[in-house]
Amino acid sequence: MIVCLCEAVSDRAIRAAREAGARTLEAVAEATGAGSGCGCCHTTIVKVLADAARPSPCKAVPCAGCPRSAANESVPARIAADRLETP
Repeated sequence: MIVCLCEAVSDRAIRAAREAGARTLEAVAEATGAGSGCGCCHTTIVKVLADAARPSPCKAVPCAGCPRSAANESVPARIAADRLETP
């Protein structure tokens, strides 16, 4: 789902930024551009960031070949990979 219409950023891209270390609106904006325009998406970005409190099965037992298992990957690389998968 597209969260930021101004920058065409998906919830998956925001989650990838969160997993790569973005924990605030400002960090998400720096990593993805989301929230840097009109600001209508700020509430949704905060909700996506808050979802980090929920345990993820991938963090407990990474799937074979899971792209999220590469902890060293940079935020831009993860976002670029996510955008390739987002319809």
